[in-house]
Amino acid sequence: MTAAHCGSVSAPGLGLPASCAIGEAKGTLPKQMFARGVSSRLKQRFANDIGSIAMLALLRPGTIGVEAGKKVREILVIGLRQQCAEAPKEVMEHIAGLRAASNILFVCVRDDDMDDQADAESDRKADATGEQCLFALRRVEPAKAGHQGQAQATILTSEWQPAGHAKLSLNGTDLDEVWRSLCAQVILGDEDGSDLEQKIALHRRAIELQEEIAKLEGDHHRAKNAQKRNEIFAKLRADRAELEKLRA
Repeated sequence: MTAAHCGSVSAPGLGLPASCAIGEAKGTLPKQMFARGVSSRLKQRFANDIGSIAMLALLRPGTIGVEAGKKVREILVIGLRQQCAEAPKEVMEHIAGLRAASNILFVCVRDDDMDDQADAESDRKADATGEQCLFALRRVEPAKAGHQGQAQATILTSEWQPAGHAKLSLNGTDLDEVWRSLCAQVILGDEDGSDLEQKIALHRRAIELQEEIAKLEGDHHRAKNAQKRNEIFAKLRADRAELEKLRA
């Protein structure tokens, strides 16, 4: 069986077992099946931003040899061959909403020349596919303590990487554990899905601190008043100490 692919990416190429791969004949998903009855804005997103959609793999107890989960009944691995530079979060949100009973891991693939970062040339040299890959998933975020309202769902993504280097690991004895590990791989770059909520919270705090430090460094450089500079430096020192502690 030839496995379904999204650009140069396929389930076996990602390191997933052949038992969960979808065949090429069944893997192609017409864009029209997702774009019916949507707003004109979203219809344009499908038309302009998405080249093709493919089901790459279906992770179930019978296809990957794990126990059923209490919360997760199946995980779909869906490839989006995109024609835009940014991850198509609006499209992913819509597709995930249509399949709310399933957990979905998206594999976004774009051409290398869409990368506007300085290291794009080195990525091209390191990967013969000429493509880049990003993983994404829709995750329900627990409501913050002390805040009213329902938990919110959001699309979270990994960093872009050369498509030929993109890999996934299936870790866990049941589908719940497998999903937590996949979440950790996408969000944190770590296969360990234990204590996931705490790890994500610390990860986000580290990002906040990095942004705060960058802003404070600029403010400190521009400040003319000595007292103001000292106040900014004190905040900067405290943020740097907290970030160092998080990274320890």
